[in-house]
Amino acid sequence: MKKLFAIMITTAVLAACSNDEPKDPIESTEPVEETVPREQTGDEVEKGLKADTIEHKYVAFADDQVPVNSKVKFLGTVTAVNEGTLTVQSNADESSDEIVYVNDIRLGERMDILEGFEVSVYGTYVGKNDEDIPVIKGIFIDVD
Repeated sequence: MKKLFAIMITTAVLAACSNDEPKDPIESTEPVEETVPREQTGDEVEKGLKADTIEHKYVAFADDQVPVNSKVKFLGTVTAVNEGTLTVQSNADESSDEIVYVNDIRLGERMDILEGFEVSVYGTYVGKNDEDIPVIKGIFIDVD
């Protein structure tokens, strides 16, 4: 009798756990098309980073109007290349005093940048060095 009673209780418990309950849509066994985040291509990353930059003239750097660690764009002509640092003279004025140092850490296409090249530098403003010259960390450098 005890065995029969135990079987009836077990059956009642199992019956209570039947699949007649409404299914939670999250636990559905139907195939669900999941959206996998797609990887951005190098061009998309470059365009995104360049879109957030603000172009500044030399005067803004010299007068401390550009916040340190801000994304900047600077146009100029390379006047010297020295072990990963470019000296870029402003295109706005031919004054030899209007130079910016660019630490070349390019993420994009690697090509030699030589003296005389006109460039567009996209990067982060580091601040002024000991010689009071503005320094940009050049993430993308386009030869114009």
